[in-house]
Amino acid sequence: MKDKVKSIPKAGAPSLCEEFKVYSDVRYLPLLRYPSYLSEGFVGICTGGTAVLEVFSNRCRVSENDLVVVIPHMFAVMAERSDDFSMLFFRIDYRMFADVMSGICHLTLDFFFYMRTHYVFTLAETECERFNSFIRMLTHKAERMPVMFRRESVILLLRVFFWDIFVQFRRDTDNGSVRYTHKEELAFRFFNLVTEHYSTNRDVSFYAGLLCISPKYLTMVMRDVTGRSAKDWIVEHTLLEIKSLLRDASLDIKDVVRITKFPNQSLLSRFFRKHTGMSPSQYRERTHM
Repeated sequence: MKDKVKSIPKAGAPSLCEEFKVYSDVRYLPLLRYPSYLSEGFVGICTGGTAVLEVFSNRCRVSENDLVVVIPHMFAVMAERSDDFSMLFFRIDYRMFADVMSGICHLTLDFFFYMRTHYVFTLAETECERFNSFIRMLTHKAERMPVMFRRESVILLLRVFFWDIFVQFRRDTDNGSVRYTHKEELAFRFFNLVTEHYSTNRDVSFYAGLLCISPKYLTMVMRDVTGRSAKDWIVEHTLLEIKSLLRDASLDIKDVVRITKFPNQSLLSRFFRKHTGMSPSQYRERTHM
């Protein structure tokens, strides 16, 4: 198992192979030998042997025909594995995962919490065959499509896959089968407040005040629960909203500025470039190319 995971640079538009790649060698799973927050997620099917995965202390044994879905920013480790353990899987970094999910829903903490415990699914033989076909299709799109179309083609296919995961999440949460700890409930309340106020308030102190706690404690809770700071989540939600609006070709950049309530286009562009490595116009061009 690898001791070090390659970090994804924050600046500049990454190539598709940095964001997404298919593997059949478990040495390339984005896991360290100790529990750590993952900058990349992975989705794959066990093709032989067994392993024990642990995600936020939720331990699960994986065996042949089990589908594993571990999204980015999970606190995870492979606690053990048999010598013959094997998987067919793909790795996906957070930037691309967020773009995939932006076409399905706003990424919320309740989905994040759900995926901490619902990350292994046992498939029937026919479902395994369909997943293998899906992997072959992803590989074809990632390697054979014209370069300018590869990323968006892969994203569209991944949305089909993650839509099924999202539907199952909604079914389970709507029937009340998901329960949260006190810290998770606090984090969930924070994220709901961000959803409501992010366009007019992007300071951690504002949300800490609404929750009647200190900014330091709020940041600590968010790091404990999600591995990311409160500020990171505010920025992420803002980015997802901007990206969603940029995908709407009927909106001018000035409309995006108005809707997101940035003081001016220059500040929005500076914010977007700082966190994505590209300008809003470049992102729109890349998305609609």
